[in-house]
Amino acid sequence: MKKNSFILLSLISFIALSLTSCKPDVQLTSDYRDMTVVYGLLNPKDQNHYIKIYKGYLTKDNALVWANELDNISYYDDIEVQLIEHRPSGEVRTYPMDTVMSVSKNYGVFSSPTQVLYRPVNLTNHRPIDISEGCRYELVITNKKTGRKVTSETTTIANMAFNIPLGTSQSISTININRDDPWEVGFKVNSWPDNAYAVDAYVSFRYIEKNKLTGDTVHKSIDNVCVTPGFIAGNVASFKPNVIFKILQDNIAVNDNVWRYPDTYECIDIKLWTCDEVYYTYYQTAQPSSSIVQDRVKYTNIHADDDMALGFFASRTYYNRRFRIDVINHNEDSLAHGQWTKHLNFRPYTDLFN
Repeated sequence: MKKNSFILLSLISFIALSLTSCKPDVQLTSDYRDMTVVYGLLNPKDQNHYIKIYKGYLTKDNALVWANELDNISYYDDIEVQLIEHRPSGEVRTYPMDTVMSVSKNYGVFSSPTQVLYRPVNLTNHRPIDISEGCRYELVITNKKTGRKVTSETTTIANMAFNIPLGTSQSISTININRDDPWEVGFKVNSWPDNAYAVDAYVSFRYIEKNKLTGDTVHKSIDNVCVTPGFIAGNVASFKPNVIFKILQDNIAVNDNVWRYPDTYECIDIKLWTCDEVYYTYYQTAQPSSSIVQDRVKYTNIHADDDMALGFFASRTYYNRRFRIDVINHNEDSLAHGQWTKHLNFRPYTDLFN
């Protein structure tokens, strides 16, 4: 789920609203009702903030075919969307949200590559706004034709700073990637971020490839591989540092024409994501079910007077720390000769200059 500026989740509940039937002799008799489906995540570290707003549809034809028509699922400018910022000081700012169609969507059940998104902008110059930490944001969607309103709100996470391992405070720490016992990553209780509810961790590894014949070097990286089993409620997650060897094995191709080296000893980043309770709850209810019961719990914090609204509007953010591999504990030797990476031609960083 996870990690970019905006998450597009499964809209199975949206398809169900099409009211199709497997029996050809059944006639649809219900009148169309406006159903609004909203997906939005606010992260103060993002430069652009997009909200996806769909409308439900009613058809006696194939619902999946209809979902591939942009006009069937998009409001376009038929709705007015506002983002209202409530700052801790009591100041309130209202931002209009522009319609954006320049961000491509990957192929799937719903219309692609064109999609309709909504982005908050400054009222004076219509440039994208910055989302602030620790502010409450209210989303207000008004149907211009009917006056119907859909609302939601979230408070962004603030005071984000974490300790790895717990109890350390250096900007750069050392990691022993030979370690096989769980390593705790997260926040001390007295520095738990405001409005944060759960955490998960990602690892990135930077390395250098040197051509054996030409001596040319290329900087490469494996970015943002999840090392925890999804979001974990609380302020601490854990993983075994030696999983990094498996990450390298799974993401680097064998190439006997190159030598590989850690990209300086400070070659590992750990990114700790945290989310609010709304996102965590939605994440849990959206997981595949192992039950024989077909009905699943539906969770939403999108509100309308007629209860015809689904989705979520939530907050998350991350903090990144850089780590130095522990050369004292034979980490470089394990990179070169260990069972997971011995075929990848890793050598000690200092050999790069020989």
